[in-house]
Amino acid sequence: MWPENQLPKPKVVPPLDEDFRPGVLANHAFLEKVRSSRKAVPLVLGLERGGGLISVYRTEVLDPSAEGAELNLPYVERLVKTLLWARGGWKIYVGGPPQIGEWLQQCYSPGGLRAFDEDFMGGVYEHKFTVQTMAPEQVPEEREQTVAIGRHLDGCRIGFDAGASDRKVAAVIEGESVFEEEVVWHPRTQADPNYHYHHIMSALHMAAAHMPRVDAIGVSAAGIYIDNRVRVASLFRGVPKERFDT
Repeated sequence: MWPENQLPKPKVVPPLDEDFRPGVLANHAFLEKVRSSRKAVPLVLGLERGGGLISVYRTEVLDPSAEGAELNLPYVERLVKTLLWARGGWKIYVGGPPQIGEWLQQCYSPGGLRAFDEDFMGGVYEHKFTVQTMAPEQVPEEREQTVAIGRHLDGCRIGFDAGASDRKVAAVIEGESVFEEEVVWHPRTQADPNYHYHHIMSALHMAAAHMPRVDAIGVSAAGIYIDNRVRVASLFRGVPKERFDT
């Protein structure tokens, strides 16, 4: 972990947590140390997720021979964790000093410092979580993809909000609501996925009954969805893993 005596203190200290040290200040302080050392080396991180998409992040760290180079490890560990939860990924390409890649391999392994993240992200993307070390120029090129969604009101549409305490559904024709319903339900505590299926289909059928046809269905629900498949969702937290996976 980052040495506590080197974590920058904020200018305004919150009275309810006087030991609070914002991570962004530590990030700025480390990068300033790297720049002033004149011994900066490039670090390129690639995060591969579903569909072969790759997000690339470029920064600098201290040369392993530089004074204070031991700070590279906590800096990169925090950085990678942040990138994983912001962008997702099951494979990390580490282009930089080998010591950093080896440290991350230890962190993201069963029993390692980030064992939870390793298991979670591997499960989300259905791949064994991997950390691969290489030279900065060997990190694959960024491959991102944008998808235009929403802002369509034409035709006959259903909007469904799968909330944790109540579910809401609306039938909309040419942008005008013709039916709305809100029903209390308790999906988080249910172990049988048939409970969720029944409630969701009931809401959709109820809305569809108020329109001549259904052109599209939009769903709002917390979680991670890949290729229209639920990978992680708070609604199904009560469903045992063996049933969820089937």
